[in-house]
Amino acid sequence: MSWSVGGTGKASEVRQQIADAFTKSKCEEPEEGIRLGAAALIDKSLESQPPEKTVSVSAFGSQSKDFTTGEVRNSLSIKIEPQGS
Repeated sequence: MSWSVGGTGKASEVRQQIADAFTKSKCEEPEEGIRLGAAALIDKSLESQPPEKTVSVSAFGSQSKDFTTGEVRNSLSIKIEPQGS
């Protein structure tokens, strides 16, 4: 399965958008734990930004399983960029 969230705008607004996006779906474990960890990291980062600062956030992850070995693989990418000066 895979998931993604993103938004651009004032840090306080994007923080709420991202939080809302994470509540709309769930994944299977261990991906769900990774996804919730990503949500917490994004929230903490946006909390530390000045609320009126414009930011761009993108995050995505995926989980796959090798049916031959049973090995589960996860990938995760988080990008948070303040915009302007």
